[in-house]
Amino acid sequence: MTELTNAQISPQSQRLFQNIAGTYSFDLLALTLASLVFSLGKLTVYAASQSNLFIYSAGAVALTQCLSVVSLSVLGRYVSRLPTGSLRGLLAVATILVVSIAGNFMFEATLRSWNLQPISQSVFQRFISLAFAVFVYLGFGWLFQVLGGNLKQVRLAKSLLADLSKRQIEIIREIRDSRTFSIREISLEIQSTLGTLYNFASSNTLDQNANNEIDKLQKVLNEIEVRVNQIAIRFPGPARLPKLNSKLRYSPSIIISASTQPNASLPGLISAVAFFGFCSWLGYFMNEFHAAFWGATLSLLSYVIFFCYKKYVAPLLLKQRLVIRILVFESVVVAYLFFWLLILGFFAGDDFGAYSAALAYAAIPFLFFNGGAVLGGVIISSQDQREQLTQQASFLRKDLAELEQIRSEEDKVWKSLFAGDIALSPTTASVILRDASLTKDYDRVVLAIANVNSLWNSVLTKISNTT
Repeated sequence: MTELTNAQISPQSQRLFQNIAGTYSFDLLALTLASLVFSLGKLTVYAASQSNLFIYSAGAVALTQCLSVVSLSVLGRYVSRLPTGSLRGLLAVATILVVSIAGNFMFEATLRSWNLQPISQSVFQRFISLAFAVFVYLGFGWLFQVLGGNLKQVRLAKSLLADLSKRQIEIIREIRDSRTFSIREISLEIQSTLGTLYNFASSNTLDQNANNEIDKLQKVLNEIEVRVNQIAIRFPGPARLPKLNSKLRYSPSIIISASTQPNASLPGLISAVAFFGFCSWLGYFMNEFHAAFWGATLSLLSYVIFFCYKKYVAPLLLKQRLVIRILVFESVVVAYLFFWLLILGFFAGDDFGAYSAALAYAAIPFLFFNGGAVLGGVIISSQDQREQLTQQASFLRKDLAELEQIRSEEDKVWKSLFAGDIALSPTTASVILRDASLTKDYDRVVLAIANVNSLWNSVLTKISNTT
């Protein structure tokens, strides 16, 4: 047995079994929903055969199912503490079987204590009932496992996105603060230099050499201002942030739209429910072999019908409006359940009473299929949301890498201008020209203009490296 488990079961099969019998198998909400589905089937049978005693049957069902849910919830805590593996899965199945058998015994004992006779069931019907109970309980547990895992990943993705967004805003703030200080200092020094040039030109008659130097210096200063303005509006820009940080929310329209998308699990789910439903119902009117044969045949036919819907009809409806998709899906379900009704009513006796009971019994899969479609839509929506959040996080990581590079490049420039060699800073350039102009020495000022021109050219070269 150990060798078979370790060698022949594939990793995918092991993960599937672990998910089916995972921690969510005994979640209180999952157990309650599963118990509700299982109870509806039993109530339908008793309502069809003992309609005048329906209240008593419903009370007995409610009492026993509440005790079953509580028992499974308590026992499930101990099963869930076991290490993940096949043993925990087997114990989960065994726990559900034991509680279901005890619950059915208690239900019949309760009816007898009220002087009511429970409907007799063959061994085959009891086996189908137990198998259906295990299927429903583990099915809801698997569904909640998948949904819980998706929602957890969505929460993690949202948390990651929030952290990345916060980091992005911090880096942008640091870059802008550094830019604000540095660009302001450069602008002040440019204005100081231009003011000194203006005063010198207005108080002296300039020769050709001085005019050429002043023209060169003014062109360099103008080019620096252009480059500085380019840095000020350089990425990142504020227009990009709202798109990346927009919150994704669920809405009924999104979930319903996702519910109408092709669902690979739908044919198998409906086929399994059809098998248990047909076998359970037909077991009252024919022997076990014929009930199993017709149950398997009708289940296979159900699979073919909804496989064709998933394969050929649902993809064509994706381009249609949501209302049309819903109407088509509901029409297919109703048409299928009408077929279900005809089959059950025919085997039950082909009379009004039989069809009425079959109609009540067929209402269960209607709720089951629509509920399953909605829950499938929630799962698909959560998966889409997770993918969108992951994609946004990827975009933010790229932005952060780009922002880090921008900050590194600009920091090098600002440090070289204001914290590096002081002789090559804009402040030194404006001070040299201002000091020379205070001496009123024409030749010294012209020479200072040439030196300042060289200094500002150096500043332009450094700033150009960032644009």
